[in-house]
Amino acid sequence: MHKLDKTDLRILIALLADSRTSYAALARETNLTIPSIKTRIQKYIDSGLIEKFTIIIDEHMIMKGTSMTFLLKVKPSDLDTIAKEIYISPFIANMTITSGHYNLVIVTHPMSDKDKLEFIKHVNTLPGESVIELVSSINLETFMCRPIELPKTPINLLIRCDYCHREFSGEVFSKAILGRKRYFCSPICQEKYEERAKKYIRGELFQHPDEEKVRKEAKS
Repeated sequence: MHKLDKTDLRILIALLADSRTSYAALARETNLTIPSIKTRIQKYIDSGLIEKFTIIIDEHMIMKGTSMTFLLKVKPSDLDTIAKEIYISPFIANMTITSGHYNLVIVTHPMSDKDKLEFIKHVNTLPGESVIELVSSINLETFMCRPIELPKTPINLLIRCDYCHREFSGEVFSKAILGRKRYFCSPICQEKYEERAKKYIRGELFQHPDEEKVRKEAKS
């Protein structure tokens, strides 16, 4: 499935509003049968469009304190290493590599004052020459958070190969590798990715196959 029609978009909009929406409710909404709804949703999953069904929890009901935002300007050659070093912290909620003045943006989960000190201490222990500049602030309130707004007209899906990383629209080859379903533009790319995954499992390759993509994006 490489194109979303108006019915697909109606299904996805309903699931974005509430992922627990039943097949029966979606069938009534779209005038389709329940088996047709199941088939479409399975295609979304198989194509990688839907990665998982999850929930949104009000963190403040179970975690004391406030969240923080950190803006870091990191030496480009050390960006991948620094990002991984920070990401191991349990306080990380979101981490984004950007192309602006600050190339690493971090948002944490709500933290107590003690947790804040621990996290800041962890950040301050990073190699001084790698982190050129650091700015932090306390997040007072989440003003608005909304899901992606889907278009109203049919669209073509953009699929990227997990090995060569190029976008393609032809036949999709997929296989569960290293605990997640991967997508490839050709059997050759799938075979090469599997070879790298086997070497990684045997300890012959120290870099996870997915890390190559992250490193290339960080350098660009």
